[in-house]
Amino acid sequence: MSIRRRILLVEGSGRGFLCHYAHALALGLDELGHEVALITGTRDELSAWNLPFAKSACLNQGPGGWLCLARKVIAFKPDAVHFQWVGQPLLASLFGLWLKRLGIGVVYTPHNLLPHRHRWLSTPFFHLFYRIVDKIIARDAHLAWGLEEMLGVGSERIAALPGSPNLLAHPMAPKKAIAELPDRKDGEMRLLYFGHGSSRKGLGLLLEALELLKDDPRLHLIVAGEGVLRQGESAALDRLSKQVRTTVIGRYIEADEVGELFAQCDLMVMPYAKQCKSPLTDLAAAFRLPVLRTDRVEAAYFADGVHGFTIEGGKPDLLARAIEDCIYPATLAALREELAREETATVAIARLAQAHAHLYQGLIEEKTQAALEGARRHA
Repeated sequence: MSIRRRILLVEGSGRGFLCHYAHALALGLDELGHEVALITGTRDELSAWNLPFAKSACLNQGPGGWLCLARKVIAFKPDAVHFQWVGQPLLASLFGLWLKRLGIGVVYTPHNLLPHRHRWLSTPFFHLFYRIVDKIIARDAHLAWGLEEMLGVGSERIAALPGSPNLLAHPMAPKKAIAELPDRKDGEMRLLYFGHGSSRKGLGLLLEALELLKDDPRLHLIVAGEGVLRQGESAALDRLSKQVRTTVIGRYIEADEVGELFAQCDLMVMPYAKQCKSPLTDLAAAFRLPVLRTDRVEAAYFADGVHGFTIEGGKPDLLARAIEDCIYPATLAALREELAREETATVAIARLAQAHAHLYQGLIEEKTQAALEGARRHA
């Protein structure tokens, strides 16, 4: 690294993939020698982790979060502020204009181009925000296409920086056992259904499929996540549990428990019924856990035969046959061998941080040159 830069990362949720991704990026930038500060949500689930960079958890949904962020900007004097998704595009636009008046670069990583909720109401304000931001990072080709074709962002402002390194798989990440997870039986095959409850994620389809395989004594279905069961699914799971071993961990899985959960399972099943972008495939790959997904699961990067397999969605009989094929020990062993060749979390974090550092440097140089030219014109 030739020039030490001050980078302020902003991530408002404090939980889940966005939180972990922002922390991983901050760690990588810190390891490159940059001065990094991370401002995250008030419910920061990684607050107890011992990390080498400065961080503060003060962001909430109200105006207090933006006031806190403004104070951090004034105190830290960053060269660039990098947002990881925003939920209030009008306020973000006003804040971005203020940053640009201060001469600070504004970078944005849209993990979704537009929100799932109230999309049409907020779309005009997101258009405004996208016009204000200096550089927009596309984590995959689909996002890059959407930025140009749907939102009219010029290609010169888009930077394709793929990769989803997960801090939870880093060697320094703390690990904790899950009390509700029972001991493994001999010959058991553990299927993991993981995430927040939602009808579009297809748990009902998975339960239908497993009823077709209820004579297989090896199967153990583990359903884990906050609000993971809906009313109809609870009844179906009760019926299934009479033939197939089931374990339900119906709560939010803490960050330091995720590694143990994934390590204790043999196959993650994602039977999504509706099109949905998910970071879970990247998380599973980081822990070397094979995935069986439907074609309704959108992933930044998923290679069949390496990360797992993809089948047509909405067909319980097809899902049942695919599960039966996947749980052969030789099949799982071959997938794990392929996954073991994937880059480690430490390598992925370093690669992503280096790409971001190059982007920040180019943006800062552009702003410096523009400021010099403006000063010459007014001289």
